[in-house]
Amino acid sequence: MNKILFIVEVVGIIIAIIVVLIVKVIPEYESSLGSSEKLFIYGNYKTSVEVKIESGSEFLLIINEKNQIYQIFFENEQSTILVNKNIETKSITDGITEIVQILIHNNELENKKITIVNYGEEEISNQIVTKFNEELMKNNKTCSIETQTSTLQEKAQSLNIEATEQEQILWSLYEISYEYLNNVETSTNEVSTLTTEQAISYMDNIYQKLQTYMINKNIANQSRDDLSMPIQYIPGDNNNEVYPTSSSWYYIENYKIYAEITLSEGLNNYTYCYNGSLEEKKEGMCT
Repeated sequence: MNKILFIVEVVGIIIAIIVVLIVKVIPEYESSLGSSEKLFIYGNYKTSVEVKIESGSEFLLIINEKNQIYQIFFENEQSTILVNKNIETKSITDGITEIVQILIHNNELENKKITIVNYGEEEISNQIVTKFNEELMKNNKTCSIETQTSTLQEKAQSLNIEATEQEQILWSLYEISYEYLNNVETSTNEVSTLTTEQAISYMDNIYQKLQTYMINKNIANQSRDDLSMPIQYIPGDNNNEVYPTSSSWYYIENYKIYAEITLSEGLNNYTYCYNGSLEEKKEGMCT
């Protein structure tokens, strides 16, 4: 009798531990992870679409049954600019909009060829191609898009992956992606992170230096493509270490400066639009 009672108690303790893990520990752990750090679960897989930018990022979009971007598999180092940007679980429309903006901020879409490869659902692949075209046109980017259709088995062969079953191939691709993700986490931990407050302060400094330049030179009008004072050469900090990215720009019209300034450090990008004055600024790209 005592032996049976002991076994019942042990089973009860094991069940209690499992319940705690499921209800509390695992959810808390997952909530602490970045959007790109979640474990791949094959049951959430519906189809996938690959995006390859000429001499740039290559990544595989994993789409779930809700037609959301469930996960991003990173295929080269350049693609890690998309790590932990909260793209995962967004709709295809919203996710592609975010991706294009990040690629633009990192100068990945300057007259480049984009190859989009469909690995299953043609309708979803077409939706992604259409949205990419819309965002490129909206942001005045001239890129040619080439579409292809392939299989995960062909993808596996190109990477010398021995697996032939779809699930095993995806797990192999996930492992490759995770290696790139780990490298990003390691490098990020080694450098200081630019805070939002610092970034705004540096961008304001850059804008004020543009104002000083305009006043000293008495410039009423200056076109965006004028290289008399490139914004990329204007430091935002006193140590001359923080500079705008090459995607930043400005122009002068009737003694007013209109500018889009982007600062980048590690995985963080900060962009503000200045609409003629220091006070008239807003977060994000100018529209």
